[in-house]
Amino acid sequence: MLPKPVYEVLPYFYVCGGIAAMLLLDSVMSFVCGLLMSVTGVLVLWLRRNHRQPARVLMEQGWQAE
Repeated sequence: MLPKPVYEVLPYFYVCGGIAAMLLLDSVMSFVCGLLMSVTGVLVLWLRRNHRQPARVLMEQGWQAE
């Protein structure tokens, strides 16, 4: 299992690595791979936000987790 700080930062590396591949490498395949890597990073960030948001909202309303 990955340490929590590494786990939390990985999607940002995906996005930055994908953008770097699209901008710095001169190949259609590298552009496609960079685009997929960036989209995957954004998707992971979005899914994490949506998964964590309901718990935070419930805690603010005073609900107890079971």
